[in-house]
Amino acid sequence: MKSLNLKKYVFFVLYLQMICARLLPGQINTGSFEKYISGSSQFGYQYWKANDDQVQQFSIPMTFVLPVNDNLILNMTTSPAFSNLAAKEIYSLNGFSDTRISGSYLFNNEKVLVTFGTNIPSGKSALTQEEFSVASVLASHALNFRTPILGQGVDVSTGVAVVHEYADFVFGAGLGFLYRGQYEPFADFEYKYNPGNEFSFSGGVDYFIGRQNKLMFDISYTIFGNDFANDTRVFKAGNRLSIQAVACFEKEFTSFIFSLRDRIQGKNYIGSGELVPERQNSNGNELELTGMALLSLNRTTTVRGLLDGRIYSDNAYGVGSATIGGIGAGLSRNLLSRLNVDAECRFYFGSIHAGAENADLTGFQFTAGFRFYL
Repeated sequence: MKSLNLKKYVFFVLYLQMICARLLPGQINTGSFEKYISGSSQFGYQYWKANDDQVQQFSIPMTFVLPVNDNLILNMTTSPAFSNLAAKEIYSLNGFSDTRISGSYLFNNEKVLVTFGTNIPSGKSALTQEEFSVASVLASHALNFRTPILGQGVDVSTGVAVVHEYADFVFGAGLGFLYRGQYEPFADFEYKYNPGNEFSFSGGVDYFIGRQNKLMFDISYTIFGNDFANDTRVFKAGNRLSIQAVACFEKEFTSFIFSLRDRIQGKNYIGSGELVPERQNSNGNELELTGMALLSLNRTTTVRGLLDGRIYSDNAYGVGSATIGGIGAGLSRNLLSRLNVDAECRFYFGSIHAGAENADLTGFQFTAGFRFYL
């Protein structure tokens, strides 16, 4: 049992320390290496309304997993998306996303995991002014769109995570590096933008309560490099501290998962050539809470219910806060021995402070898809 749990913990640490978080929002992946080649496709629809403004997105995330052997696994992901924003006018942003190819190698002692990956720029990155208006809304963390960015150029990442077991505890540490390449964000004029590279450090501990239950606590720190526009330094994001706690309780037919995540980010640096700290911190605190209950109806069918909360504070300029609550339910069923289907529906309500005043916010999310094994 502990051998399998070590694999699970390595993946959890990896999830926290990997920098490219845009493909992993709001999900906790604690699975070990799969033994079969697998593929999955999932249709998703997200809708948000703030006063009279509306934004919606259809996305189709697709994943292909190739276990090379017991130690090496390769992944390929992409997510075409079709989005539109209805404010004073209707603007659209449609197209393919970048393609992410990544891999993980777990050493035989099951205590060291090395990761690597690259982002292939298959997605749309040069946007018109209207498309950029849509992209700026999709980028809101509080709205948590599944495909907030279509294209952002080439990047290359690598990381390592290690674990050590002591009594009922498993301690872990990880570090990662993301090299980000140059791309052109605007279609209307020539403007080359190069986001800064990123370093991340993480540490955490698992505490096992018997054979089925465990508590997890992880902390990660990300350092952002300078952003360049036409070879001139123009921006540097403030360093970010992320804290996450998870509790998992599993019984014969029921399971419960509770998670808390908090993100704190320092002041950004701005300028042209020489960067200086912004006068006040434009980054607010971002707290996210999730509770999920799963019930196994039989060997092939599991239902789940969930509660989702997001509490974002105003930044130092008095804007950016959001208070959002969500409730949802889902169903997972094995149709065949190697075919699984899954569907989930969520409803959201709350408020967001994006301009001069708070706006009432309502949202809806539906996902449905399948996963097959060869």
